[in-house]
Amino acid sequence: MSENVEHLETGPAWASALGVVAIVLGVLLVAAHGNEWVTQYTIPAVGDTVSEMPPADCPQDELEEEGLTVAQCEQMVSNLQSIRVSRPDWFRSSQLVMSAVGTGLAFASILVGAALVNYRRWAAGAAVVVFGALAAVDVITFVTAVQTGPILRAMYLWDALLWFCLHLMMMLGAVVGAQHEKTA
Repeated sequence: MSENVEHLETGPAWASALGVVAIVLGVLLVAAHGNEWVTQYTIPAVGDTVSEMPPADCPQDELEEEGLTVAQCEQMVSNLQSIRVSRPDWFRSSQLVMSAVGTGLAFASILVGAALVNYRRWAAGAAVVVFGALAAVDVITFVTAVQTGPILRAMYLWDALLWFCLHLMMMLGAVVGAQHEKTA
């Protein structure tokens, strides 16, 4: 065998478990932030276009293809109008920035998760930093949503709280794991 081949250590079970969770949740978080980007770019700001959106355009063939009724199509347009009108001017840019930062950190959590699964000693410390930064993004998103109206709060608060709890638990798991590594 070549001398340049790095030998992998068998890592502790906590590292593998945390790594798998980090990879799965990282992929889900990348998708969630991608959806947020699409939402913020798709729904224009009130000042960007005329204040009234055109009436719902619901071609019958598309409704049948999607399994929707005309009333459901009109409701979706109404929901978009409600979001657009209730969104403060600063909210769109704030969400775009948080989504960009969150996406980068989510990709980092996938990489850290892979390093935990394949057990690299540095991965526990990196996980603390990445999961802590993700928890900070969640707190900022939560605080931002609190400053909006009831429609946006209903859309964003629970998701931000859920992600915060997940990232906090993952960070604490990485802290305990890193401390265990130092004492071992």
